[in-house]
Amino acid sequence: MASKPNPQALQTRITHLLKHWPTDKVRPASVSVQNYLQACLGLPTAEAQQKKEPQQVPQKVNINEASLNALSSLLEDRYARRYPLSPRLRRPASNPDHYDNVIREFEEAPSRDWMGRLKKRLSGMLRLK
Repeated sequence: MASKPNPQALQTRITHLLKHWPTDKVRPASVSVQNYLQACLGLPTAEAQQKKEPQQVPQKVNINEASLNALSSLLEDRYARRYPLSPRLRRPASNPDHYDNVIREFEEAPSRDWMGRLKKRLSGMLRLK
């Protein structure tokens, strides 16, 4: 039989995940992992802090031990180390720089201004060879 986990230990693990989880610049804050974990702890979310709404009693979200284990294993890159990708999969012969370009685009996109977005859109429509 599985015993009930210690609430203090769960809170410590959630706090550790919150502190170390990388922020996703592309994903909206309302659906981020940090927002979910803050809801599990009962902390006010980033959106509520920005709007400076009066403090409401946050609804407690149940999180189980298996979910915390899964988040911890993702944070530690356990699966990438256990199942490494082959170089042929990471750099296909047809376009070896494709995945590097995708990663670079995700890093650049959130900080691009409207003129940069327009330029990128036009350059995508007009491809000169």
